[in-house]
Amino acid sequence: MKFKIFFTISLLLFLSLASNVSFSQITADLEDYYQASGGKSAKENLDANVQPLLELFGFYTGGGMYNTAKTHGILGVDVGVKAVMMVISDDMKTDWAGTGGVKGGPLGDYKAVPLPVIQAGVGLGSNLELMGRFFSAPIAESNGKKENITLLGVGLKYGVIQSLVLPRVSIIAAYHKLSVPVEYDFGDVSALSLDLVVSKGIPFLATFYGGIGIDKSNMTVDIKQISQSFDYSSSQFRGVVGIKFDFIPLVYANVDYNFGAHQGLTFGLGLSLR
Repeated sequence: MKFKIFFTISLLLFLSLASNVSFSQITADLEDYYQASGGKSAKENLDANVQPLLELFGFYTGGGMYNTAKTHGILGVDVGVKAVMMVISDDMKTDWAGTGGVKGGPLGDYKAVPLPVIQAGVGLGSNLELMGRFFSAPIAESNGKKENITLLGVGLKYGVIQSLVLPRVSIIAAYHKLSVPVEYDFGDVSALSLDLVVSKGIPFLATFYGGIGIDKSNMTVDIKQISQSFDYSSSQFRGVVGIKFDFIPLVYANVDYNFGAHQGLTFGLGLSLR
């Protein structure tokens, strides 16, 4: 019964969050922004509207990667759903009002943007843990077929200190790749994240965790009207404080606050067998 309830809640959370975000607007046709407006050149307008998207992607890829510094034992596993939500500040909204663009830029209509991901981890032994995450949602239709925006991520977690007495300490390195339908003018979109995590648990009750890290994102934008591509990159520092509740055997729930270049929350629900 507990497992049925868990998967029902997880599925509802995933579907409700995915349906509430208009990814087709967020990934608006970037070529629309490549035009002179408001005293700015076409390239200046493109730069101003791409940067918020790049920072949003960087926040997503680094958010929700961990809820403890403890690593799985060999073949220990966990699987769950994470909802990473970034607060969209006013300085991420441009003064864009061109004929083909969205007023306020691609994030102009949003105060916060949640992204649901499925995440899993498996212990490899020797204080190593392999992590993976996935998200996909339809945002376009081409030749009668739905095309998706898809996020794939893989990470490696190493337990530097795994003591029963001292706080546990781990480092996590992760790589993410974003695939977007070609009509949105995105080329390669990828990100690297590196985190230092500390946690201390109260057995059968909760685990308190925190971390610091850096997310480096890269994006290529293809402008077909001039047959030219532009490369962009962004680096953001992040701090995290959170709590994981694990007083029900095998089931956990966590929430954390992200701060630094941008602010946001992460909610998680999952099963864990260490």
